Order: sequence, then structure tokens, then C-alpha cells
Amino acid sequence: MAKDSLLHNSFSRRDTLRFLGATGAASLLGLSKGRSLMPWLSHSAGLVGAEDYVARIMRPALYAASPVQVTKPVTEMSCVGRPALTEGPFFVDEKLNRSDIRSDPSNNTVRPGTPLKIKFNVYRTVGSTCTPLAGAYVDLWHCDATGGYSDVSGQGNPNNLGQKFLRGYQVTDANGSVEFTTIYPGWYSGRTVHMHYKVRLFSGTTKTYEFTSQVMFDDTLTDQVFLQSPYSARGTRNTRNSNDNIYQSGGSTLLLSVTSDGQGGYTTSYDLSLTGLPSTTSSISAVSGASYATGAAIASDGIASLFGNGLASTTNSATEIPLPTVLGDTTVSVRDAAGTTRNAPLFYVSPTQINLQIPTGTSAGTATLTALQGSTTVAQGSVTIENVVPGLFSANANGAGIAAALIQRVKSNGSQSYELLAQYDSAQQKFVALPIDLGPEGEQVYLNLFGTGFRSRTSLSSVVCSLGGANADVSYAGAHPVYVGLDQANMLIPRTLIGRGEVEVVFRADAKLANAVAINIK
Repeated sequence: MAKDSLLHNSFSRRDTLRFLGATGAASLLGLSKGRSLMPWLSHSAGLVGAEDYVARIMRPALYAASPVQVTKPVTEMSCVGRPALTEGPFFVDEKLNRSDIRSDPSNNTVRPGTPLKIKFNVYRTVGSTCTPLAGAYVDLWHCDATGGYSDVSGQGNPNNLGQKFLRGYQVTDANGSVEFTTIYPGWYSGRTVHMHYKVRLFSGTTKTYEFTSQVMFDDTLTDQVFLQSPYSARGTRNTRNSNDNIYQSGGSTLLLSVTSDGQGGYTTSYDLSLTGLPSTTSSISAVSGASYATGAAIASDGIASLFGNGLASTTNSATEIPLPTVLGDTTVSVRDAAGTTRNAPLFYVSPTQINLQIPTGTSAGTATLTALQGSTTVAQGSVTIENVVPGLFSANANGAGIAAALIQRVKSNGSQSYELLAQYDSAQQKFVALPIDLGPEGEQVYLNLFGTGFRSRTSLSSVVCSLGGANADVSYAGAHPVYVGLDQANMLIPRTLIGRGEVEVVFRADAKLANAVAINIK
């Protein structure tokens, strides 16, 4: 296969459209006019199966609610009310949207300390109903191992003005969750070991809700951690939970349940349910429509999913290409870092999720996303836009598991065929792997991956892929010729993988890592 070539012996555009008109692929995908979504297929065997595959996978991924957005039954939720506590003197609204808060962004130096990952699960409680709160801004900040806060001075704190370590925020996803990577906090005189957090909602730039509190640690665990460097250099702390006035306000409801991560660090999860939230405004959480990676940037031209509450008054799916910028009465505007506002092409809108394409030409940097019903702003949020942010679609449309892909087989006589690598298992209610037969010597089998966010890669050589640890030669990586926002990458499957079973697909573009998916090799 020639480098940077999408297909072997592909149709002319005229022949492709004529053939697809005869097979009805456009109607299968719900498109009433415009361009077909199936241009990469040829006369080869297995075409009907491939059409069916794309209809079952790409349509749920783009034209329907994501399966990652599953509202849990109330009985499965930990809708725990937590007490609001004093903010303290050291909150600084740095507006740092990041999940790893350990470093100072001015020089990327990482604050030393025992690694700690904390996941907040935020819920909305109205009467007896408890639902995940998507689109909420969660700030986390705390002192370092020596007891100092960043970007403040005085009140017993070192002069750390201009530094921004151990501060950041995340926007809750469809499950009301955010996750931070940080370090176990140190101590300073007069306080037990603790971290501060804040949950906020916004309507546009106007704050509509704020909840502030703190979390604390079991003293026995803290004693163990503080035997280690760099904490051990500080000596014995003078305040424990039992004599901390703020801890006495909330007691055990403030304690984190911390477990070892098996690698010298710790993990914890903290549930909180909020009441009295505004019902007429919403914040937006934006993720890649392929990977669903929270806290990550999204590529210009890429496919994105937005989560929130009250985003649309009805549920609608696009029925034609070009995609509309208005579905029902819903519009999403994207104001980029250069100050230019464009309306986003829309695949799907609903009260809690919108699938769209980031408009072509959106500049890199922080962009503001605004959802409108008619001319009324109903939700707003921000996202970082970059030129390249690779994401891979999965068969189950959740960013994990079996890849959303096709197998392209080239026999020794030059004939070609396309095959599926997943099939739907009704008993399990999900797609499962079909083992890929690499055939006899002389036969070449290519993996055609579908994703988004890598069409603007600097060069083909900057795209690398490994399958089960074996390098796979990438012959094409770029925009799909028709499907809006869709990117495609083709690579030769190494014959050394014969008999390996399920293997992980590791894909990078411009040194940026995509979400991991899998295939199965017979």
C-alpha cells in the first residue's frame, strides 16, 4: 500500500456515489440528502456487513446519547450531604483547567510528595431525586509537603506569589465526576491535614451557585505518610483531627476513605450531593466524541460531546449532510481564543448531551462554548482547543474496548475484501471481538481505524501505532473524505501477532497519545 494513501484501488468519486446510491447506505444511516457516509468501501465481499457495521457503530456514537452517560438509579448513588465550611484565606481563582495539579505551570516543576489521586462525584438532590451533576466547576487547592500554599504570602505562609502549584479545576462529566492527581498534603501550625474544594455553576460568566468545604485524612494514615521524605523533615505536627475546630464542624463526614495504589501512592473517592441549585442554568463539560477523555483538549475540526443540564428543549438528530447548525431550537456557538465566534455543526442534541463538530478554523487556545435555545443562553463552558488531539472510536461507543474499525484484506493476487472485527452480542448487550485471521503468507491484512482529532498531524511520519507492542506501519492518517469530523488511519497488522488473542492498540499523532482500544488476533 502506498504511503499516505487512503485506499487500495478505490472507486472514482462518481462510481462510489453511484454504487452507494444503489445499496442505500445513506438511508441506512438516516441521511436524506447530501453526501454519503460510506466512501471508503469498494465492490469487495462483505460490503453489506460493513454498511451494517458502520450504521450500528458510527450512528450511535454520533447521532444518539452516549452510553457513558448513564443515569444511575438512586439506590446506586452515594447522595451524601456534606457541610459547607470556611474557604480560608488562601483560595486564588487561577482558572487552571487541569487534572494534574502538582506542577507550577510557569516552569513545570513538580511539587514533591506522596502521589494521591482523588475523584469527586457530585450529585444534585431535589426532594427524593438524586442525579449526577454534569458541567459543574470543581476547584481543588491545598498546601505542599512543607505546609505552604502557592500564589499567596503572609499569614504564616511563605512568599509563593506568582507560583500556582497544587491548584486547579475540572468540569464534571456526564456522571458528575472529576479526578485530580496531586500529592498528600503536609501540615502547618494550628490545622489538621486537609484539602479545600469548591463547586461552582455559571450562567455565561455569571456565577449562579457556589459550595465550599474541606476534606481531611485519618490521623493514623497521616502518621505513616509523614514518616517518609519530604514530610519527615518538618517534625511533629501540633494539630490533629481531635483538636481541629473545623474538623469538629463536620466530623467523619469530612474524612476521605484512602487506599493504597500499590505503587507507593494513594487513591480516594468522595461523594457529595448538593441542594438548592439553580434549575434554569447549566455549565457545559466538553470531551472528545471518540475517547470521552475528561479534562483533555479537543481538536479543531474534531468531533466533541457536550454534557450538562437543560442544554436543549427536545431530542433531535441530524438527518442530512452538511450538518445543520440549528437542531430544533438549539444552537452551539464557539468563541475561540482569537475572539472569533462560529456556530458548530450539530449531530445530535438532547437536554443532557450535544454531539457536534468543533468548527473549522477554530484557533488554538481556550474557547467558550455557549448553548442557546433560540436566542436565550442556557449553558456555557470552556474547553482547550489544540490542532491535534487524537481519539479513537470504540465499537461500544464509549472510548474503550474493541476498536470501531474495519479489516482490509489484500490477497496475493491483488484482490481485496473488507471484514468486521466486532459483532453485537445480544446476551451481553455489547459488541465483542471477532478474531482476525491474518491468512497465509503473502496475504496482507490492514487495520482501518476510525477516530477524530488527528487530521492536522504535522506529517505521516509523526503518526505511530503499535499493536500488542509490535510496530504497525501506518500508510494513511488523515481526514475521512466525506464523513464530517471523522478521521481514518490505516496500518498493516504484523504477522508476528498470529495467535496473540486480544492486543492493545496504542496510537500516537504528533507524540500525543490516543485512548487505548483493542483488537483480537487469531
